[in-house]
Amino acid sequence: MVVLERAADEVPRTGDAVRGPRARWRASLAIGVGVTLVTYLGAGVPSYWGDEAASVLSAERSWPSLVAELSTVDAVHGLYYSLLHLWIGVFGSTEWSTRALSALGIGVLAAGVVVLGERWFDRRTGVLAGVLIAVIPRAGVLAIETRGYAIAAAAAVWVTILFVRLVDRDGRRRGWILYGVAVAVSATFFLYLLLMPLVHLTVLLVDRAWTSHPRVLRRWLVSMVLAAVLALPIMMSAQQQKGQVEFLARRGYMTPTGWFVTPWFGHVGAAALLIPVLLIGIIAVLLRRPRREGAAPVIVWLLAPGIVLVLIDVLISPTYNPRYLSFSLGAVAMLLASGVWAILDLARGAAGRRGLLGSSAALIILGALLLAPEFVHERGVYAKDGGADGRAAAAQVASIGRPGDTVLFGTGTRPSRAPRLVYRLYPEAFQGMSDPQLITAAEDTDGLWDRLATVESVAPELSAGTVWLLETGSTGSADADVAALQRAGFTEVSRTDINRTVVYEFQKGTPS
Repeated sequence: MVVLERAADEVPRTGDAVRGPRARWRASLAIGVGVTLVTYLGAGVPSYWGDEAASVLSAERSWPSLVAELSTVDAVHGLYYSLLHLWIGVFGSTEWSTRALSALGIGVLAAGVVVLGERWFDRRTGVLAGVLIAVIPRAGVLAIETRGYAIAAAAAVWVTILFVRLVDRDGRRRGWILYGVAVAVSATFFLYLLLMPLVHLTVLLVDRAWTSHPRVLRRWLVSMVLAAVLALPIMMSAQQQKGQVEFLARRGYMTPTGWFVTPWFGHVGAAALLIPVLLIGIIAVLLRRPRREGAAPVIVWLLAPGIVLVLIDVLISPTYNPRYLSFSLGAVAMLLASGVWAILDLARGAAGRRGLLGSSAALIILGALLLAPEFVHERGVYAKDGGADGRAAAAQVASIGRPGDTVLFGTGTRPSRAPRLVYRLYPEAFQGMSDPQLITAAEDTDGLWDRLATVESVAPELSAGTVWLLETGSTGSADADVAALQRAGFTEVSRTDINRTVVYEFQKGTPS
């Protein structure tokens, strides 16, 4: 412990020399762009999965239809859906285009971590923290996912930067008003960003800015009142729509793995490397002399959101989801960077330059062995949601289907895994085909999904020709749909198992 404290106290050879604002922002921009490009690699390879389908199909609605949807479901994602609506209008709705918005969000997160890490700790911590965003597994997932979590994580960092600048400069009233508005707006990207003021309060208490400048605390409190008022509609909507997250009670997230591994590290292999480094980083920032003001806030940022969500889950209603802690990625990156530098300082203190080089090489090799496979796996064809394969299923139908054919979909699975999503997300594969199951399209309702008749109810009315049936795996409902078509006089001609989607081909009568 004494050795670690000495390493934490040591002034790095790279120096913490004061740089001009332009140099600081250039470094932030360069790292942000680099992280965007790295994490965007392979973004269009995995097929969309159910949550992304909700994003894309919501964003493709007309404005009146989107407003109707948000009045009953997904209000907490409304601002992201609106932004994605504009984005799709310019860049289209393919995986490559929609996920680019998230990759940009992760780049903005990395840029902000550089700025905040240097302000709270030192230059080398900020720079390394920004770079590490590219290899933290959760950040890599969010960068290639058409959801709002990447933007929320970036918002958490930049709202904090705004807050710190106001404290540093004894900001004017209009600056604090902007901060209050920013807190409220960030909550419409992700509701639990309303927990970030806990981090900001910690800054005030540690920095004691309120003792020398009492109006700082007063203006912060006023800005919090403003944020609460502005965020009241989204909080009320979330309360009214809380039934959406009742499924969390059945997901088994409330486990040690769900608390410590899944939120940021994905799997045990990556966690085996990163958790020890994170713990070393926590110790290092606590022992550092003089202790930097960022130590307490960054630890609160890491721990408080998870503690609050677990308590809500246990005491009130199912709430906890590891993905919800992604807005703490900035804190994770800064603590990991602190841990890496503490390890390298220890090695240099114990064995000089040779120890520094050896430790650096070991960390790089371990990182490559444990993190690179995860990065590649996340970008596999069937990487999303344990095997989403919609694009491949659509390609199978498009390769041998013809205009005038009929396409049917099993209705025995939950909507986020329903084979109907293949049709909605990749409509070009089904052009000219009959769609007899449709009762009401999603955009004509105030819900998320199309309303469909069952295969059994439409099968007797089908005329001669080719019928394509898409099912999610071989389930009891799939067997019932196949039997319904056979009773209606259709014969199964072929069956193709894609990954978890099965594509059946039927012909009327007995093909020769």
